[in-house]
Amino acid sequence: MVISMDRWFGKVAVVTGASSGIGAAIADQLVDNGLIVAGIDIHPDTTKERSGKKGKLFFVKADVSKEEEMLEAFEWVTVNLGPVRILINSAGVAIRAKNLTEGTDTEIWKTVLGVNVLGLCIATREAVKIMNANNADGHIVHINSISGHRVFGANLNIYSASKHAVTALSETLRQELAQRESKIKVTSISPGYVETRLTTLNTDLTPEIRTFWENKPLLKSENVADAVIYALSTPGHVQISEIIIKPMGGQSGHSDRSQFWNRWLVWFELIEKRAQKLSDQKGKLYAVKANLIKEEDILKSFEWVTDNLGPVHILINNTGVANLGTNLTEGSTEILKKILDLNVLGLCIFTREAFKIMKASNINGHIIHINSVLGHRYAVTALTETLRHELNHLNSKIKISSVNLGLVEMELTTMNEYLTPERRTRFEKIPILKSEDVADAVVYVLSIPEHVQMHELTVVPTGEEM
Repeated sequence: MVISMDRWFGKVAVVTGASSGIGAAIADQLVDNGLIVAGIDIHPDTTKERSGKKGKLFFVKADVSKEEEMLEAFEWVTVNLGPVRILINSAGVAIRAKNLTEGTDTEIWKTVLGVNVLGLCIATREAVKIMNANNADGHIVHINSISGHRVFGANLNIYSASKHAVTALSETLRQELAQRESKIKVTSISPGYVETRLTTLNTDLTPEIRTFWENKPLLKSENVADAVIYALSTPGHVQISEIIIKPMGGQSGHSDRSQFWNRWLVWFELIEKRAQKLSDQKGKLYAVKANLIKEEDILKSFEWVTDNLGPVHILINNTGVANLGTNLTEGSTEILKKILDLNVLGLCIFTREAFKIMKASNINGHIIHINSVLGHRYAVTALTETLRHELNHLNSKIKISSVNLGLVEMELTTMNEYLTPERRTRFEKIPILKSEDVADAVVYVLSIPEHVQMHELTVVPTGEEM
């Protein structure tokens, strides 16, 4: 594991909306990790100013939607605490207007857009200015929402639009920074329903709405703070571009063209060698020989695992292959079939068999699909979401997560012996992840609390423009 917060020790972080809820939880965890935290809030709770085991928390009063107040706040932070290295845009409002077509809710719309969008842009701009002026490889984290990816009915009206804007702004900023070859990272964290003053902690709720929230599975603010700490703790070359996190209830393959399909024995032997190297570790690795595009081999593998090792608790669907020199207009039908058999059908068979075992053994297991941001392997994305709906319908506590990757150094990319010189040169010039970075992401997803489900985690190399 190479996850560490050490490089941020003693550095300055700004957290907007830090007096309560998610912002307060994030500020507390940053202080505990040794950072100097400036909490910007329109209602600063100075009683919470504190020195933690290692860091300190200060409050600065400012309305994030008012530019002059934000400029003064950042100036105060720079003069009194030092240059900003981390910005957490946590301030947000979800004022419910009547609807989009009736009433006179213009001021409410202005408030929501002012805080959720314009305020976020102003804070981001000022933080990046400071980071650039100090040649600092900082980190910008936007606390987004699942509503920034999907509209959940008409009741939230302008709020959903404001959070969709945050999704677009996160990606636009990432691309701007990549074009400038900046090492400043950008992360969007999109939680589902969280126990905050916007939900169950709202003292103005009607009895009907309170009952609604009490019947919903909710995240804790600390769960979102944990995700922030994970994103901040990744190595400099790794960028967690997006995390989608919900409450429960709610490639390292090989692609040497035609020879690929005949080399399963080689991989079996490699796993055996790796098992020998890991023999002194806490766990144990076994090699099971199987052709992953043959259903009978997969079924025999699960039978062997169950009989010899016990019931499956975790399934990582990691096998995958890119196009093997084919295309959609002139390509080989057989190659296309093999790609589908491995990337889609094989994944479905593995998932089905693992689920059967978990269900029969009453195991609250975890299934992780190693996905891709290159085309986003849409079939895998759709299968992940479909499986989640099926499991929710069954009231199952089995978790399902998609880990979406940018380019990784492996046999499909820089280690592919069949690369042309031109393609090899191209790969050598672009940022790329290590396999260990992917493993760190998987371990993080597995380590979150039982009531939290990591919906999607997107990991790309810092500086990637795609």
